Amino acid sequence: MKAILIILILALLSPEGHANSSGEGFIVAEGMTYQILDMTTGFSHTRVMTTEGQVLKVPNNSVTAYRMNGHQYELLPLLTCQGDTLCQVFMEFISRRDGCLLYRYCSNCGKYDPLNWEIAPQNHIYRYYLLRNGHLKLLKSEAETNDTLAWFNIRVMSDFSRK
Repeated sequence: MKAILIILILALLSPEGHANSSGEGFIVAEGMTYQILDMTTGFSHTRVMTTEGQVLKVPNNSVTAYRMNGHQYELLPLLTCQGDTLCQVFMEFISRRDGCLLYRYCSNCGKYDPLNWEIAPQNHIYRYYLLRNGHLKLLKSEAETNDTLAWFNIRVMSDFSRK
């Protein structure tokens, strides 16, 4: 019995006993940054598994940023075309250049577009935002968006299947 217990303890403490992770996933909640392997968002709480094997349950309203599967999201104000703030949403971080940050928000990924107040079939509409000198700006026109994406050295791929 002691031998089995000792083998189990050694297996748990050995480096091979821990889950391998690239350390790319993280979550910022309650002022702390946790390196994570997995994350599940519920109605009021987010459950995360850390790289150390701990399972944490944090309130959704305390999460300010996270990265999973190579995509990083940060909590930012959702602006209308008039510059009014609707609410706080998670926007995907795209790129950084010369102190400017580029974000995108999928406006119609959940069948409700908060900018147009429309309930519609799920149709991914991406809106781009530029954070410069602490001010967030919605890129309103397609030309402005294309110029900004080119400035960030992001190549725009056309989708001809929709035509």
